[in-house]
Amino acid sequence: MRGLDVALPLHFHDEDQVTFTLSGRRRFVIDDELFCVTPGQGMHIPARTPHHSLSEPSEVVCVNIYTPAGTGAARDLISALVRHWRRTGRMDWPDLTMMAADHGLLAGSAPGAAIGLASPDSWETVRQAAQRAGMSREGFSRRFKKWHGLPPHGFWLLEKLNEARRLLRAGEPIAAVAAEAGFSDQSHLGRCFRRAFGVTPGRYRAERCRAG
Repeated sequence: MRGLDVALPLHFHDEDQVTFTLSGRRRFVIDDELFCVTPGQGMHIPARTPHHSLSEPSEVVCVNIYTPAGTGAARDLISALVRHWRRTGRMDWPDLTMMAADHGLLAGSAPGAAIGLASPDSWETVRQAAQRAGMSREGFSRRFKKWHGLPPHGFWLLEKLNEARRLLRAGEPIAAVAAEAGFSDQSHLGRCFRRAFGVTPGRYRAERCRAG
């Protein structure tokens, strides 16, 4: 990732996220706590942790890597990245690829289960979910947000977007991804995807396919 516009709204990933900053800084907010990642530093954001990032006054260059949830690979990779940075003062793409391979990182592994209430896939509306839980719609929504960090519909949308990311990494056509992930059309997917991840589905798919 490179540029000034690195701010992203509240979202989460099915995988553990590693962000390693090469120049500038990245700032993340998790549970109202600010984390700053400066050059030569890495940060691990566990899978399904709601977070958002802030814009920066100067250009940012960083690497985002997504590792299988809960395997411990994320923290081990950060240690390797920091050691390499301290030893060489640089981070080339071949170096990064080799370190990722050394840690057996395979994007798209099965995510860890969400904590708390049932998955939004198991119900059609918030009211139905509340009825199944024996709660009012308002009470259900409050408890869901407390446990997951997002209201039900926001959580459901991010589940769909993460499914779209998985399908795009597999090289599926964007129109097919939109339909399979439950979006009304390709434009709907594109708007939501860019708002959540800061990149279009087409660019994300092209970059992931090149990296693979």
